[in-house]
Amino acid sequence: MESLYERQKIMLSPTRNALLAVGCLVASACSSPSGGSPSDGLPFVEADSMRSGDLVCRLGNGYFSGVFRRFSGESERFSHIGVFHREGDSCFVIHADADELTGVGGVRMESLPEFLRQSHDHQFYRFVVDSIRCGVDSIALDYLRQGIPFDNRFDLASDSSLYCTEMVAVAINKAAHDKSTVPPFSMSGSFRYYRIDDILNCGLLEAIPEGENASLR
Repeated sequence: MESLYERQKIMLSPTRNALLAVGCLVASACSSPSGGSPSDGLPFVEADSMRSGDLVCRLGNGYFSGVFRRFSGESERFSHIGVFHREGDSCFVIHADADELTGVGGVRMESLPEFLRQSHDHQFYRFVVDSIRCGVDSIALDYLRQGIPFDNRFDLASDSSLYCTEMVAVAINKAAHDKSTVPPFSMSGSFRYYRIDDILNCGLLEAIPEGENASLR
């Protein structure tokens, strides 16, 4: 598979180049923040209050995270999203990300502190319909077990490869048995992609209040 760098070198029409630039920003923003340790003072939701299938949003502190949040919707608050998963007392996040230089990656699971490493901002969300929450968790786990690769072509035709917001949006639509629950956003009528704000505003989620947060190290 050709790298993002190689794809950028291809001579394309101005419209296609503009769409490819958006795609590169998505891949870069979906890459994990590198180095460092979890920021001191970050509020972590207490393990007992978190449920598998909750959603976790973050704003990374990298350059591309700041750029991509402008493509996340009207709020421009977050740059990445994943599905919380708990196994006993251990807290994880299932998400799709890629190396910002090669575009190679896929659906993976990492610890909650690692996911929030060097984040400027984050928020936890709960589904108001419990069956959908359980369904999203089950679907995300299935993508993880299948080793679904990162969708660096941003093709919504299938879920054989997925990027970060696509993984969550498709999981919600499958769990709700309705493809229109989280519809893709259309840019200039020629490029469609899933935005974080469209996921959070689908009518099935509510923010978990900070009062439920506690220091979890």
